[in-house]
Amino acid sequence: MDDVLPWDTGDDELNWIGYFIPGSSVLRNRVGATSKEALAAAENDLVEVRVAELRESVGAMDRTYDLLHLKALHRYLFQDVYPWAGELRTVGIEKEHESFMTPGDIGRPVAYIAAQIAKTQQLRSVSDEDLPSRLAEMYDFVNFAHPFREGNGRTQREFFDQLLSESSRGLAWDAIELTELHRACHIARAEQTIEPLRLMFTRIVDDDPAYIFGRGTS
Repeated sequence: MDDVLPWDTGDDELNWIGYFIPGSSVLRNRVGATSKEALAAAENDLVEVRVAELRESVGAMDRTYDLLHLKALHRYLFQDVYPWAGELRTVGIEKEHESFMTPGDIGRPVAYIAAQIAKTQQLRSVSDEDLPSRLAEMYDFVNFAHPFREGNGRTQREFFDQLLSESSRGLAWDAIELTELHRACHIARAEQTIEPLRLMFTRIVDDDPAYIFGRGTS
Protein backbone atom coordinates (compact mmCIF):
# COMPACT_ATOMS: atom_id res chain seq x y z
CA MET A 1 0.00 0.00 0.00
CA ASP A 2 1.38 3.39 -1.01
CA ASP A 3 0.16 5.12 2.14
CA VAL A 4 1.97 2.78 4.56
CA LEU A 5 4.77 4.65 6.32
CA PRO A 6 8.06 2.71 6.31
CA TRP A 7 8.35 3.05 10.12
CA ASP A 8 4.75 2.02 10.74
CA THR A 9 4.18 -1.16 8.74
CA GLY A 10 2.84 -3.38 11.49
CA ASP A 11 6.04 -5.43 11.45
CA ASP A 12 8.62 -4.67 14.16
CA GLU A 13 11.66 -5.52 12.06
CA LEU A 14 10.46 -3.55 9.06
CA ASN A 15 9.58 -0.61 11.30
CA TRP A 16 13.11 -0.53 12.72
CA ILE A 17 14.66 -0.52 9.26
CA GLY A 18 12.05 1.95 8.02
CA TYR A 19 13.26 4.75 10.26
CA PHE A 20 16.57 4.85 8.38
CA ILE A 21 17.52 6.07 4.93
CA PRO A 22 17.56 2.88 2.81
CA GLY A 23 21.00 1.27 2.95
CA SER A 24 22.18 3.69 5.64
CA SER A 25 22.48 3.99 9.42
CA VAL A 26 21.26 7.60 9.26
CA LEU A 27 17.69 8.38 10.29
CA ARG A 28 15.34 9.64 7.58
CA ASN A 29 15.34 13.41 7.67
CA ARG A 30 14.09 16.52 5.92
CA VAL A 31 17.45 18.27 5.71
CA GLY A 32 19.17 15.96 3.23
CA ALA A 33 21.77 14.82 5.77
CA THR A 34 23.53 11.59 4.82
CA SER A 35 25.80 11.32 7.87
CA LYS A 36 25.02 11.22 11.58
CA GLU A 37 27.29 14.21 12.15
CA ALA A 38 25.55 16.36 9.54
CA LEU A 39 22.14 15.36 10.87
CA ALA A 40 23.11 16.17 14.47
CA ALA A 41 24.44 19.59 13.46
CA ALA A 42 21.34 20.44 11.43
CA GLU A 43 19.03 19.18 14.16
CA ASN A 44 20.74 21.32 16.79
CA ASP A 45 20.53 24.49 14.70
CA LEU A 46 16.96 24.02 13.50
CA VAL A 47 15.58 23.02 16.89
CA GLU A 48 17.23 26.03 18.54
CA VAL A 49 15.35 28.28 16.13
CA ARG A 50 12.06 26.55 16.92
CA VAL A 51 12.71 26.80 20.67
CA ALA A 52 13.24 30.55 20.34
CA GLU A 53 10.00 30.85 18.34
CA LEU A 54 8.06 28.79 20.84
CA ARG A 55 9.21 30.85 23.80
CA GLU A 56 8.06 34.02 22.07
CA SER A 57 4.65 32.61 21.07
CA VAL A 58 2.56 32.08 24.18
CA GLY A 59 -0.37 30.58 22.28
CA ALA A 60 1.61 28.29 19.97
CA MET A 61 0.13 25.16 21.55
CA ASP A 62 -2.26 23.98 24.23
CA ARG A 63 -0.33 23.28 27.44
CA THR A 64 -2.28 20.26 28.66
CA TYR A 65 0.77 18.50 30.16
CA ASP A 66 -0.16 15.08 28.86
CA LEU A 67 0.75 12.84 25.93
CA LEU A 68 -0.97 15.12 23.42
CA HIS A 69 1.12 18.00 24.73
CA LEU A 70 4.35 16.01 24.39
CA LYS A 71 3.44 15.04 20.83
CA ALA A 72 2.61 18.63 19.88
CA LEU A 73 5.85 19.84 21.43
CA HIS A 74 7.95 17.26 19.59
CA ARG A 75 6.16 18.10 16.32
CA TYR A 76 6.87 21.80 16.75
CA LEU A 77 10.53 21.39 17.69
CA PHE A 78 11.44 18.77 15.08
CA GLN A 79 9.12 19.70 12.21
CA ASP A 80 12.06 20.78 10.06
CA VAL A 81 14.14 17.68 10.80
CA TYR A 82 12.16 14.43 10.88
CA PRO A 83 9.20 13.34 8.73
CA TRP A 84 7.81 11.52 11.79
CA ALA A 85 7.97 14.56 14.10
CA GLY A 86 5.19 14.38 16.67
CA GLU A 87 4.50 10.67 16.08
CA LEU A 88 4.98 8.09 18.82
CA ARG A 89 7.73 5.60 18.05
CA THR A 90 6.70 2.25 16.63
CA VAL A 91 9.76 0.30 17.80
CA GLY A 92 11.29 -0.70 21.10
CA ILE A 93 14.50 1.12 22.00
CA GLU A 94 17.22 0.83 24.61
CA LYS A 95 20.32 2.78 25.64
CA GLU A 96 23.19 1.47 27.74
CA HIS A 97 21.35 -1.85 28.09
CA GLU A 98 18.36 0.04 29.50
CA SER A 99 15.04 -0.66 27.83
CA PHE A 100 12.33 1.96 27.65
CA MET A 101 8.55 1.46 27.58
CA THR A 102 7.23 -0.73 24.79
CA PRO A 103 5.45 1.24 22.05
CA GLY A 104 2.00 0.07 23.08
CA ASP A 105 2.53 1.15 26.70
CA ILE A 106 4.05 4.60 26.17
CA GLY A 107 0.90 6.33 27.36
CA ARG A 108 0.85 4.70 30.81
CA PRO A 109 3.71 6.52 32.56
CA VAL A 110 2.77 9.78 30.85
CA ALA A 111 -0.83 9.44 32.06
CA TYR A 112 0.47 8.98 35.60
CA ILE A 113 2.50 12.19 35.61
CA ALA A 114 -0.28 14.07 33.79
CA ALA A 115 -2.58 13.20 36.70
CA GLN A 116 0.04 14.39 39.19
CA ILE A 117 0.50 17.64 37.32
CA ALA A 118 -3.24 18.29 37.26
CA LYS A 119 -3.59 17.37 40.94
CA THR A 120 -0.91 19.89 41.93
CA GLN A 121 -2.30 22.63 39.66
CA GLN A 122 0.73 22.50 37.36
CA LEU A 123 3.00 22.25 40.43
CA ARG A 124 1.75 25.53 41.90
CA SER A 125 0.69 23.77 45.08
CA VAL A 126 4.09 22.08 45.49
CA SER A 127 6.42 23.87 47.91
CA ASP A 128 9.96 24.82 46.94
CA GLU A 129 11.21 22.26 49.45
CA ASP A 130 9.25 19.38 47.92
CA LEU A 131 9.65 20.44 44.29
CA PRO A 132 12.95 18.63 43.50
CA SER A 133 11.52 15.29 44.65
CA ARG A 134 8.34 15.78 42.62
CA LEU A 135 10.33 16.76 39.53
CA ALA A 136 12.67 13.80 39.90
CA GLU A 137 9.77 11.35 39.97
CA MET A 138 7.98 12.99 37.04
CA TYR A 139 11.12 13.29 34.95
CA ASP A 140 11.90 9.63 35.53
CA PHE A 141 8.43 8.57 34.37
CA VAL A 142 8.54 10.65 31.18
CA ASN A 143 12.06 9.47 30.45
CA PHE A 144 10.96 5.85 30.89
CA ALA A 145 8.13 6.47 28.40
CA HIS A 146 10.66 7.80 25.84
CA PRO A 147 7.79 8.49 23.42
CA PHE A 148 9.75 9.29 20.24
CA ARG A 149 12.30 7.59 18.03
CA GLU A 150 14.66 10.53 18.47
CA GLY A 151 14.49 13.93 20.17
CA ASN A 152 13.18 12.78 23.55
CA GLY A 153 15.67 14.67 25.69
CA ARG A 154 15.10 18.04 24.08
CA THR A 155 11.33 17.60 24.07
CA GLN A 156 11.31 16.51 27.70
CA ARG A 157 13.43 19.42 28.90
CA GLU A 158 11.23 21.92 27.08
CA PHE A 159 8.11 20.23 28.50
CA PHE A 160 9.42 20.73 32.03
CA ASP A 161 10.52 24.29 31.23
CA GLN A 162 6.93 25.04 30.27
CA LEU A 163 5.59 23.30 33.35
CA LEU A 164 7.88 25.18 35.78
CA SER A 165 6.99 28.46 34.13
CA GLU A 166 3.38 27.96 35.23
CA SER A 167 4.51 28.73 38.79
CA SER A 168 7.05 31.39 37.75
CA ARG A 169 9.98 29.03 38.25
CA GLY A 170 12.60 27.73 35.89
CA LEU A 171 15.35 25.19 35.35
CA ALA A 172 18.98 26.22 34.81
CA TRP A 173 19.90 23.41 32.43
CA ASP A 174 23.08 25.25 31.48
CA ALA A 175 24.35 24.80 35.06
CA ILE A 176 24.90 21.08 34.43
CA GLU A 177 26.41 18.88 31.77
CA LEU A 178 23.91 16.71 29.91
CA THR A 179 26.05 13.73 30.86
CA GLU A 180 25.04 14.33 34.48
CA LEU A 181 21.37 14.33 33.53
CA HIS A 182 21.75 11.18 31.44
CA ARG A 183 23.60 9.40 34.24
CA ALA A 184 20.95 10.38 36.79
CA CYS A 185 18.23 9.04 34.48
CA HIS A 186 20.18 5.82 33.97
CA ILE A 187 20.61 5.30 37.72
CA ALA A 188 16.90 5.92 38.27
CA ARG A 189 16.05 2.99 35.99
CA ALA A 190 19.00 0.67 36.65
CA GLU A 191 19.21 1.11 40.43
CA GLN A 192 15.63 2.12 41.16
CA THR A 193 16.58 5.35 42.92
CA ILE A 194 15.75 8.92 41.88
CA GLU A 195 18.13 10.47 44.41
CA PRO A 196 20.67 11.66 41.79
CA LEU A 197 17.81 13.27 39.85
CA ARG A 198 16.48 14.89 43.04
CA LEU A 199 19.90 16.31 43.90
CA MET A 200 20.28 17.62 40.35
CA PHE A 201 16.92 19.39 40.44
CA THR A 202 17.77 20.85 43.85
CA ARG A 203 20.67 22.61 42.16
CA ILE A 204 18.99 23.81 38.97
CA VAL A 205 15.50 24.96 40.02
CA ASP A 206 15.49 28.76 39.97
CA ASP A 207 13.19 31.77 39.68
CA ASP A 208 13.92 32.46 36.02
CA PRO A 209 11.13 30.87 33.93
CA ALA A 210 11.88 30.03 30.30
CA TYR A 211 8.33 31.01 29.34
CA ILE A 212 6.28 33.99 30.39
CA PHE A 213 2.66 33.06 30.95
CA GLY A 214 0.17 32.50 33.70
CA ARG A 215 -2.14 29.51 33.67
CA GLY A 216 -2.08 26.51 31.37
CA THR A 217 -5.14 25.06 29.71
CA SER A 218 -5.44 21.86 31.75
